[in-house]
Amino acid sequence: MTRIANVARVLSLLMIGGLTVTAERGVNAQQATPQATPQQATPEGYVPRGTRPGKGLAPGMKVTDLGKGARTYRVNMTKGDEIMSGLTDFAEKYHIKNGHFTAVGAINKGLFGWSDVERGLGQKKIELTQEAEIVSLIGSISVDSQGRPNVHGHGTVALSDGSVRGGHWFEAHVSIIAEVFVTEEEGAPESPK
Repeated sequence: MTRIANVARVLSLLMIGGLTVTAERGVNAQQATPQATPQQATPEGYVPRGTRPGKGLAPGMKVTDLGKGARTYRVNMTKGDEIMSGLTDFAEKYHIKNGHFTAVGAINKGLFGWSDVERGLGQKKIELTQEAEIVSLIGSISVDSQGRPNVHGHGTVALSDGSVRGGHWFEAHVSIIAEVFVTEEEGAPESPK
């Protein structure tokens, strides 16, 4: 390919992306103009490319500035420890009033829940009684009206066949090790009463 042909090829690729480019260095400077590309129909069951979240669809949203400072803890748990109870004890001992956490590790027993909102029956039990790797565990730590720690976690575990279970975590017993990273937020200033 000649140098001009290479430049033309690059320009055509950039034009497909809708960019405006000027070619120089021995080639006649010409401005590439974006060309319309035919829009393909999105097949049934797919979300069209470029789909973005809507705006103005969260009228109940409230925002709290948690400040600029934060501390992060690593909480290691070993075989037999129950993660949610351990996090509650940790939050109480270290006076965590506002925080979030992520975790990895392995468990061999757990109780998860799935909210049955339509029927109002509370949380449907999802029990686990086998070895599983924690794929994702995320959550928040806050305090209730009496100042007691409230640990709220959602997550998933992978079973030996690659299938996944999870939901709201009530309890999870460590089989080998679990490593939890807790970030304590500075907290919003209390409003005068």
